[in-house]
Amino acid sequence: MQLKFYPYDLKFDEVFAVSANARTGTEIIYIELYSDGQVGYGEASFPPYMKEKRTDNLDFLAGLNLESFNSIDAFVEIQNYINAFPNYLPAKAALDMALLDLKGKTSNQNVRSFFANEPLKSIPTSFTIGIGEDAFLIRQLKKAEAFPIIKIKLNGDINYVKHAITLIKSTTQKPLGVDFNQGIANSKVALELLDWLHGQGVQYAEQPLPETLIADFAWLKENSPLPIFGDESIQTIEDIESKHHLFDGVNIKLMKCGGLTNAFKMVDLARQHNLQLMLGCMAESVCAITAAANLASLFDKVDLDGHLMMTNDLFTGVTLENGHLLLGTAPGMGVEKK
Repeated sequence: MQLKFYPYDLKFDEVFAVSANARTGTEIIYIELYSDGQVGYGEASFPPYMKEKRTDNLDFLAGLNLESFNSIDAFVEIQNYINAFPNYLPAKAALDMALLDLKGKTSNQNVRSFFANEPLKSIPTSFTIGIGEDAFLIRQLKKAEAFPIIKIKLNGDINYVKHAITLIKSTTQKPLGVDFNQGIANSKVALELLDWLHGQGVQYAEQPLPETLIADFAWLKENSPLPIFGDESIQTIEDIESKHHLFDGVNIKLMKCGGLTNAFKMVDLARQHNLQLMLGCMAESVCAITAAANLASLFDKVDLDGHLMMTNDLFTGVTLENGHLLLGTAPGMGVEKK
């Protein structure tokens, strides 16, 4: 089995801003895994808030020896070998994608079938709008016209929050969710904003507080009129076990947890704790978005739009029609390199 990998920089069509930063692109590693006359593809993404860095993940990949495995038939052994190393979750997510893609192609099966996942004709996804001036928000709302729900990035500035939501609601009556990306300083301010947002018909709030404020999250969950979803606070399956009581729901992302296999395990544990489930993404290309879409039927909410702002995507796969993602039926994950 031969592993190839290379860094790549995805470029955005516009500046994308959240509470902590603004940027025009994101760092990527692409993986190609060759075996049995087939190639499996994978992707690792490194947005600023990820603790993992691309340079370290490249070094991890360079140190792997997959040539000792003769075939994808050693799937479990390969997974055990990779997972014996701590950390490097984005690279592990890419490897998991590539392994599953290979397994599907060599066995003539779609990756969805590995997770007892019902086939989907279409997947409704939300459209995410970053922080910006009025003209930016209006341009983004135009792009979001076909989508069934809109997710708004917000910060802890009460004036901005109220202005942005008022502007958006004057333009659209679509359901809204909000994501603060840890942008509110304390639970008292958070509750004031969540009370107001609830009055505006907002459906949920994602990660209002910094992940370190454990006691604040516990208090806020007890008092919030809106369901609170954990994102930065819930990275792995261990986080669900230790922090499930702080949230009403969890945003599961492949880059945080190490791939589809781990995401599937997180779904099962989250359901045991009666958590709502959101399937999310980083800024990613079609490769990783298609991979995640194979799990979509297991989730209550789907937020897989990170590929839509890319100007230099290298892959084809899941397509978009009227705010719905469409998956093909080909064996494997469903992606091809352009």
